[in-house]
Amino acid sequence: MSSPSPQWTDAIADRTLCGYFYVFFIIFSVLAGLSVLSAIYMFATTKITGGLVLAVLFAKLINFGISATAALFAYLICDRALKPAQTASQAAKQAASGSGLLMM
Repeated sequence: MSSPSPQWTDAIADRTLCGYFYVFFIIFSVLAGLSVLSAIYMFATTKITGGLVLAVLFAKLINFGISATAALFAYLICDRALKPAQTASQAAKQAASGSGLLMM
């Protein structure tokens, strides 16, 4: 059975791709964390009022949402999509061993 990807991509190891997307996962996770911390620091130390507070809160919320979504997307690409498909015997072994979370 042929792979659904172009043949020239077969030479690229899954570990390489996972490492590439893991770097993006770390970058986007740090950006999400910084947006939350900067919002907390800003609201604790500045004396802004009115509509400006809502505008800044909305901007920080959008920044966090985009960063967190991108981080989770990069994680899922490596965790789910790049794992090889299980054969029927592997699936049966996993089901017989319990939850399958500790599969090695």
